Formats: sequence, structure tokens, C-alpha cells
Amino acid sequence: MKQFQSILLVVLTLALGVLYFLHFKTGAAPKKAGTPATNTSAAEPSPEQVRIAYIDLDTIKEYYTYFKLKNDEIDREKQRIENEIQGGVSKLEKDRMEFLKKGEAITQIEAENFQRDYQNRYQQLGVRRETLLNQHLNNQAKALDDIQKRINEYLKDYNQQAGYHFIFSTGEGNLTLYYKDSAYNITREVIAGLNEAYERTKKK
Repeated sequence: MKQFQSILLVVLTLALGVLYFLHFKTGAAPKKAGTPATNTSAAEPSPEQVRIAYIDLDTIKEYYTYFKLKNDEIDREKQRIENEIQGGVSKLEKDRMEFLKKGEAITQIEAENFQRDYQNRYQQLGVRRETLLNQHLNNQAKALDDIQKRINEYLKDYNQQAGYHFIFSTGEGNLTLYYKDSAYNITREVIAGLNEAYERTKKK
């Protein structure tokens, strides 16, 4: 679902943006005039030593098996909701047409009772639709959290060997990067690792 995919882009972009902000916020404060310079810690990389990579979220959406699985589940759930509500509306309309076929034989009391019942059923359908959609949005949010958690956990493990200082995300409508050199695109490696990790969880 495009809405589901767009939300994922926003969520991951915000998460990475916060990481980037916090890193520089906690950096060394500007030195006051007259303060002697101190040696930079050997563990702290100089600007030319900073290693940066990026992942393309559009590619992850297309090839990450678990993402596609959850996206399909969300799509099927929404379709079930639409089918159920449409079925209720169709049944309501069918009953109305059947009632009107009685024509002049309908008494005023019967008409009033039918109208009252019709309105009650229509309102119940509205409440049912709202309940189902709220559940759908809740399930969608849980799926997004789950996907983000899996990607974050994998990148944490992946980076123990890769040694990047920053891993950004990019994708359609994502302005995290204004320029990207494909030499630093690690998306394929990340997708392969994510799919391997997902396959391992299926075997448990």
C-alpha cells in the first residue's frame, strides 16, 4: 500500500535525522577566546576519516522479503474491511428495495418501523467501519515499528564489521540526501542480510 510505504519512509527518515542531530549536538563545544587548544582524542575521527554510507528505502521495499510480507498483510486487511462494509451496504440497500416493492400495501407504522431500523443499521455500519479502520491503522503502526526495529537491529550488527560513522537513508520524496555517490550505496548488502536474518527467524 502506498500509504504504508510512505509512512515507513517518514518514520525511518525521522529516526536517522534524530541520530544525525544528536551526534552533532553532543560534539565538542566551541572554544572560548584564550583557551589553550587540547589534543583531539585518537578515537575521535577527523572529518576526512568519517565513513558514511546510505541505504535506498525504495529498493528495500521492493526486495526485503519481510517488508513485502507485512505490506501484503496490510493490503489484504484493508481489502477485507472494504468488502465487509460494502457487503453490509449492499444488504441494506437490497432490504430497502424489497420493502419498497410492497408499494401501497405498506402501512404508516410499517414505514416508520422500517425507517427506524434502516437508520440504526446504517449507523451500526458506520461504527463498525470506524472500529475496523482504527484496528487497521493500529496494525499498520505495529508493522512499521516491527520493520524499523528489524532494520535498526540489523544495521547495528552489520556496522560492527562495516565501521561506518553514519548510515543515512534515501528514497522517493526523501530529502535526507541532496547528493549520493553510488559507490557508497550499501542497500544490496543490507537487503541480503535482512532477508537472511528473516529466514533464520522463520526456522525458530
